[in-house]
Amino acid sequence: MLDLDLARVLAAARIAARGKRRSPDVAAFLLDLEGRCLALLAELSSGSWRPGTPRGFYIREPKLRLISALPFRDRVVQHLLVEATLPAIERSFAPQSYACRTGYGTHLCLRAAVALFRRHHFVLRLDVAKFFPSIDHAVVLDLLRPRTPAAWWPITERIVAAPCHVEATRFYFPGDDLFAPASRPHGLPIGNLTSQIWANLVLTPVDHLLAAHLGIGTFVRYCDDLLVFDDDPGRLRAAWELVVRRCEKLRLRLHPTKCRLHRTTDAVAFLGFVFERRGDAVRLRLRNENLHRFRARMRELRLLYAAGAVSVDDVTSRVRAWLAHARHGHTRALCRKVLADLAFTRGE
Repeated sequence: MLDLDLARVLAAARIAARGKRRSPDVAAFLLDLEGRCLALLAELSSGSWRPGTPRGFYIREPKLRLISALPFRDRVVQHLLVEATLPAIERSFAPQSYACRTGYGTHLCLRAAVALFRRHHFVLRLDVAKFFPSIDHAVVLDLLRPRTPAAWWPITERIVAAPCHVEATRFYFPGDDLFAPASRPHGLPIGNLTSQIWANLVLTPVDHLLAAHLGIGTFVRYCDDLLVFDDDPGRLRAAWELVVRRCEKLRLRLHPTKCRLHRTTDAVAFLGFVFERRGDAVRLRLRNENLHRFRARMRELRLLYAAGAVSVDDVTSRVRAWLAHARHGHTRALCRKVLADLAFTRGE
């Protein structure tokens, strides 16, 4: 029996609606908030709730990705599920994992990486190929089962197995027959709250392999992007081989070209920045692609502003968001130049 009441469902709905109140789906739900939450509570309590049909669409920044957008009521359920399961999931995370965790995040991960670049001579960069589309359902359920209250387990299974929009993948692993990619359900949809947390959990065994089994605690991981540091390149190559084998057991494959062993004096890309160590100093600059995308967005925004389709506040918030990220690198001169080139005028 789920330990739920109307107050918790209402609170989850309000959290799920943050920043999305203009969406027609969200606005319709909020118009009859209490009635819809009561209906959702009844479905969850009786066990009759089933996931709805998601909407699929592509985004092109920072790269082409297929997004699966859930009906709003399903997002409310996911917030309730995360509330019930996150404490147990969080306890299994290694301190070197920074994605989807309160008090962690991208910029703290960047600072930790800078500190490790200063202290070590070599860095192993690892990346999982087609990470979200290739996550095996049986693997993620095995990891979730001991961390999920029994009352929430049927809902967890339904969310994992629900129809969604994911990119097609076809990977084979040791012991597979010809039909394994088709017979084993796989793929978590990008855009789901649960997908972000569960994907982080799927790679936790790799964190513990490095830290506990190999004794290499000098690494940072943000979702499927991993940097492992050491002064012995041979030790990192051995770790690389073991990570490959561990990923195979998780039915994941490392990217064939993005995984590489570098000196920390090389240019190493990570989380939208490029790291380069010079002596005890580490230079952190924006990747060229990031700047090109920002300038393209500003060109589009300039046209919208001239047509009166966006306000000054919209323009200001978008520029400030980019600056807040860019300023985590050594980009003071770059930011001044970019701001000097920005000019927005209303059309006649």
